[in-house]
Amino acid sequence: MPLLDGETWDDYINKEVYVTSTYGMSGFTAVLLHYDFRNVWVEDNNGNEHKLKHEDVYGTWILEDW
Repeated sequence: MPLLDGETWDDYINKEVYVTSTYGMSGFTAVLLHYDFRNVWVEDNNGNEHKLKHEDVYGTWILEDW
């Protein structure tokens, strides 16, 4: 996940994140459930859990930049 300076993964646990593998051309919001050094697990608005690569998950601050 592209973290801002001073941020950690723990800053996003149980908070909204934005998931996109197309650099913002498409994606969805989800809640960060947990993470490890390889993957990030999120829950989408329908209650489905997704296992993702770190680079496909962004803090919602990114939406303000797009």
